[in-house]
Amino acid sequence: MRKLPEVAPKAGPGARRGGALRIHLEAEPPHLNPLQDTLRVVDRVVSGLVYETLIECREDRYLPGLADTWELASDGLRVQLHLRPGVRWHDSKVLSGIDVQATLEHIMRSPGRSGLLHAMLADLEGVDLLPDRAVRLRLARPNGLVLRALCEIPVLPAEPLRAGGAKQAQLQRMPLGTGPFRVAAWERGKRIRLARARAPDAGDGPLLDEIVFEIDPDPARALIRVRRGEIDVLPHVADVHYPEQVSQATLRDVLGLYVLTPHRYSFVALNTRRGALLDSAFRHALSLLWDRARFASELHRGLARPIGAPTFGVAPADRFDRELAGRLLDRAGFKDTDSDGVRDVGRAPIRLTFLVPAGARTLAAEVRAFAMDLRRAGILLDTTSLDTAGLFARVQRGDFDLAALIWEGRKDEDPRLLLTDQGDYHYTGYRSEKLAALVDALRTAPAPAARAPLLAQLARLLATDRPALFLYRHDVPVLVSRRVHGLAAVGDRMDFRSVWVEP
Repeated sequence: MRKLPEVAPKAGPGARRGGALRIHLEAEPPHLNPLQDTLRVVDRVVSGLVYETLIECREDRYLPGLADTWELASDGLRVQLHLRPGVRWHDSKVLSGIDVQATLEHIMRSPGRSGLLHAMLADLEGVDLLPDRAVRLRLARPNGLVLRALCEIPVLPAEPLRAGGAKQAQLQRMPLGTGPFRVAAWERGKRIRLARARAPDAGDGPLLDEIVFEIDPDPARALIRVRRGEIDVLPHVADVHYPEQVSQATLRDVLGLYVLTPHRYSFVALNTRRGALLDSAFRHALSLLWDRARFASELHRGLARPIGAPTFGVAPADRFDRELAGRLLDRAGFKDTDSDGVRDVGRAPIRLTFLVPAGARTLAAEVRAFAMDLRRAGILLDTTSLDTAGLFARVQRGDFDLAALIWEGRKDEDPRLLLTDQGDYHYTGYRSEKLAALVDALRTAPAPAARAPLLAQLARLLATDRPALFLYRHDVPVLVSRRVHGLAAVGDRMDFRSVWVEP
């Protein structure tokens, strides 16, 4: 499988204007307001197409978006941005600093609705309007990660945001953005149609006339529709269809198979506040008893890459080793004192509870195999299957030993969203002075290049202390019609802005 380029190649002389690109959408969005919550299905329709951000992030660098220039003050307490001239909303009104101010203030006031975006702006005190299309962000403490946050926050128009009520609610169904496309129609249960926002100019704007998101929750039917040519892009080939249903013989010369490499990874949170899980040697032994290499090959069909730390750094994954796990447990004092085949803590047998999301069949198979290897090592494991809401409720209460979770962030995101009271690792009870110092240093680092070595240190710390069993980084197979050209992707975000299609 090939990777899509991070930046779409420039359209050559054979590029064709016009036509429609048809994309599969796995679920119907509840709304189209990206400030209301951070749902992937909403983001897929409006991000970069209908709404735009002040800055664009391309892995390790920042690029102009609605802002053409920006500057972080030397003390880290102010960010000044200059808005790109000539930008208009889809109703032809000019983008202004008031729109930026209203967007950021809306997020600051609405932690319940846009919790993740609110957390990204936790250090923002206010937004000032300056002459010559400039705005200034005032921060409570130095924070270079605010620039990174501006890559994630779409700018919405001030008038409906500040009016509230019906005007603001209208944004849920008919967004008003600055992007190259506008929402032209939404047929509930069928499709969402985006149309070119403005008349095409020579060499300007998108080449496509339309982008149509075809809503279909059935992955088997979606695959059939792609093969029939009714859909041009299938952003995620279902696990049950890979690789047999998308072999080269099956695709022929009509479809191309690509792979997206997001920083999405799976891990098992460990409740380090109780029992044997307090002991780092015990956690190390658990990690050695998860046979990542075998499961990746047999159960994940090569789409899961074993990891030893979060994907913002690199650490070798623990290799399956039952003998070494046993020696670690013995040295740490976790022994079978009554010869019943189960190791003890304070004369009580070690019995752990694993929370697993309902319907996760591959994970359930892994956990069953893991439980067998734990039993051979003298540890009992009980599995509890819960729906997503029930699982998170248990995790938030600290009512668990092990819990399966997924991280779907970006490589250079604010690490506080993952590691502190605002993030998933907070639920593990893990605390470390080194962790706190590194997170603080990451916050004050001014740019991705300065954060990279700190993130590497942080990954090594987590790989050593193991507040979680880091399992896999998950690749995503994508099907694309051969008639589609100019497609790009960063992580799992596909960029359709430069696409053109053959008739």
